[in-house]
Amino acid sequence: MKKQAYAVAAITDSIAATVPSTTTVRKLTKTALMPALAVASPSQDLGMAVGLAGSWAGDVALLGSTDRAFRTGLFSFLVAHLGYTAALARRSTPGTRKAVVPIVAASAAGAFAFSRAAGRLGKPVGLYALTLGTMVAAASTARGPGARRVFGGAALFAVSDALLGASRFVLKGRAARAASAGVMPTYTAAQWLIHTGFARTGDPA
Repeated sequence: MKKQAYAVAAITDSIAATVPSTTTVRKLTKTALMPALAVASPSQDLGMAVGLAGSWAGDVALLGSTDRAFRTGLFSFLVAHLGYTAALARRSTPGTRKAVVPIVAASAAGAFAFSRAAGRLGKPVGLYALTLGTMVAAASTARGPGARRVFGGAALFAVSDALLGASRFVLKGRAARAASAGVMPTYTAAQWLIHTGFARTGDPA
């Protein structure tokens, strides 16, 4: 039942995000996402708790549409990714770090591109993109039976944020709306995979 509650919140909010004038509904559905995930996949790890708290704060901030709300959301998710990175780094082994360099390089390229497209928000967007890339790199080093799930979630998180950035700074009209529609489904799936995968990776060596 706990898993179903998160699924219902995720599906409902993903649909509401595509419908104009659903701000009131999303104040309920979007703010319920991380609490529901915390109940469905509880963790005693401090880094994962920081990730959840930062993500919740970011979800709330991004209900707004102003640049200030966007900056607050960026900062909140930056803190979340620092928490996730710390947690995942504790569950890595040296032999799993082959993908780190190409992931960081791709993240740096993406950070540069989005910072150029974001105009006056360029610096915080670039810093956020690098932090996200670091989290994805850390996820690629995770070990244990849930490692693939964790990395898949981290990669989906990057996809979700790329869609958000593209819809806000790059695309226009129908293309922007199409990209925006993909943000919440990929985001909610990403969070689920990261947390449930982390729970299966076991204690740090």
